[in-house]
Amino acid sequence: MSKSQQEMNDFVTSQRNTECFKGQPLAGKRVLDISTVVAGPYAAALLGDAGAEVIKIENPAVPDALRTWGTISETGIEPYYAVVGRNKLPVSINLKSEKGKELFLELVKQADVLIENVRVGVMTKLGISHATLLEINPGLVIGKISGYGMNGPHARQPGFGTLAEAYSGYTYLNGHPNGSPTSPPIALADMTAGVHLAYAVGLALPQAERGVKGGTVVDVSLYEPLFGYHGGEFVSYHQTGEVPQPIGNELRAAAPRNNFKTKDGKWIALSCSSQKPWEALAIQMDQEHLIQEPRFLTNNDRIKPENRMILNEIIQGWLLGKTEEEALELFRREGITAGPIMSMQDIDEDEHYKERGSFVSVEDPATGIDLKMPNVSFRIGEDTTKVRFPGLPHSSANEVIFKDMLGLDCEEIKELHELKVV
Repeated sequence: MSKSQQEMNDFVTSQRNTECFKGQPLAGKRVLDISTVVAGPYAAALLGDAGAEVIKIENPAVPDALRTWGTISETGIEPYYAVVGRNKLPVSINLKSEKGKELFLELVKQADVLIENVRVGVMTKLGISHATLLEINPGLVIGKISGYGMNGPHARQPGFGTLAEAYSGYTYLNGHPNGSPTSPPIALADMTAGVHLAYAVGLALPQAERGVKGGTVVDVSLYEPLFGYHGGEFVSYHQTGEVPQPIGNELRAAAPRNNFKTKDGKWIALSCSSQKPWEALAIQMDQEHLIQEPRFLTNNDRIKPENRMILNEIIQGWLLGKTEEEALELFRREGITAGPIMSMQDIDEDEHYKERGSFVSVEDPATGIDLKMPNVSFRIGEDTTKVRFPGLPHSSANEVIFKDMLGLDCEEIKELHELKVV
């Protein structure tokens, strides 16, 4: 059952209490998130995990598109927004209206960070350029994320994660020989860029003082973080002139490395490029003689295409004689670097995930439904990062934020709503 607006107001008020942020590294910092979909919002979510108060600003008439990604019709839960919108207090402001810009700039004065991902030049057209924002708040760290960065021939082109994955070189390499290029089934470029943006903002914050000094612009593109992950491939290409081609589940620089099927139809990921695990694997396969063969003596020998093909056939033939459980037990006992390929169901039932706290159950304040979602993916000491609550409904924090931070009363907020300013 959906909660009343008063109940939501009470919840939002409770989450602004300084006790909620006690002991967290970014306690006392405030982030305005006017970005949409995944990359910028994910960066803001990471800052919120570390104790920053994050205010999510959306268009009153056009909510963040992420809210429509796979909405659960029976409950109204927005699964993607629940995760990426976590720890954020959502308000609505029409930045195209003069009054809306006034409200926004008042919030900017009280912020430490602004995350935005509109196309390069759009902020200037709205009359809220980076220069204007830094003049109003000289200590503001502006986290700018865009498809291609703020300079270069493509700077003003619209960006999207799928395009960035392709432009970074990832999609070209992510496939099987003679197959089609393959995009990832997740928002890989967005999430990766979001992590880089949060990291860069974190580096800029110690030099900044709200309203006083140290403000700057952090410029992150969607494609460069993924391109950076291909660093070795790029260097290799430049040294050899050979364009790296798709290699399926293998790794060009390491062997053996592949996904293998077991006797009971399960799949195991194996990566034994380091010498000790490789030798242990050869011994367990009763193929100890391979260790001394010139074709397989070192990793640089094993990665040659004809040699890796032979190893793949040997390993696959051996694993088809073992169940997943038998193989995993042996691998763990012998220190062989291999493990199960997990489905979402496998993860949900896995004891290590549970004991480690890799996922967390939090109540959705709007519906009372418990949501199980990924936990913060890093730890800093004891309880210094946390998912306090999932993404909240569109504009559900309007009354509290506008009253507390802008000094507006209920009638003024109602009037702004009627004028479609908020």
